Amino acid sequence: MTRCSRLVAACVLAVLCAPHVALSHAALIEAETTQAIRLHAFYETGEPMAQAQVIIFAPDNPALVWGQGLTDLQGRFDFIPDAQMGRWSVQVRQAGHGAMAHVEMGTMDPVVITSAGGPQNWTQRAIMIALVAWGALGTALWAAGNRNRADASS
Repeated sequence: MTRCSRLVAACVLAVLCAPHVALSHAALIEAETTQAIRLHAFYETGEPMAQAQVIIFAPDNPALVWGQGLTDLQGRFDFIPDAQMGRWSVQVRQAGHGAMAHVEMGTMDPVVITSAGGPQNWTQRAIMIALVAWGALGTALWAAGNRNRADASS
């Protein structure tokens, strides 16, 4: 077995044996309304988004930040909107992960619409894994090719 093929085999084995913990995970938000709007931000693993950045946008000017803060250690955040009716938007972000929730105020029962950030299904995750593996293989082949050229020139 040549040096190049051993290097390629080692790279492929390393990629295939990589721990699944390295996969990306989505961020989720649960919202409920009481006198205030209560958010619960967490990752799809169930881990809370502790101390995550919260940004609130009011219905009358969705491009301007109405309020902001941080979630608590359980990923919870409460705020009391003013009397404006319409769609309130709340964004929660932490370490490159985030999600957006929209709360429709002005109905008898406020409507909560949430959206998650990050890869949403196994197809997206499989594509991400395949692209990382392809990149690792290409890097290994490039390095092996450069090493052989360096050996030949000496």
